[in-house]
Amino acid sequence: MNLTRKEIIEQITGQRRKEQCFIKTWETGHTFVDIDLIDRFIAGQGKEGAVEGFELLDLEQTWKTLIDLDPDKLNRVKKNGDEVIEWLWNDSHGVEQKTVYPFTPEGIMTIIDDELFA
Repeated sequence: MNLTRKEIIEQITGQRRKEQCFIKTWETGHTFVDIDLIDRFIAGQGKEGAVEGFELLDLEQTWKTLIDLDPDKLNRVKKNGDEVIEWLWNDSHGVEQKTVYPFTPEGIMTIIDDELFA
């Protein structure tokens, strides 16, 4: 059964727990999933399109999903007392590069938006 964005937003309102900041959605017959910040998903209410289902995720669950989706090396490490994500990737010349992101919902969304689904 497909859900409209409006139906999903109504369900989010009733189901969301404080620690949940991400939404994962998927379409019927597709292996592709979409991950977004819940607040950003809600703010995009004008964007219509039915999805088969959704799941609300916290930061740890989204991290695990990201690890499962990304073929490159992602590592969580402590730097100066803060947890960060180090992304190791190869440039067009085969040279390994490292990009660092904060381990926050916004940091994970940057990886998803700019790198993983670019």
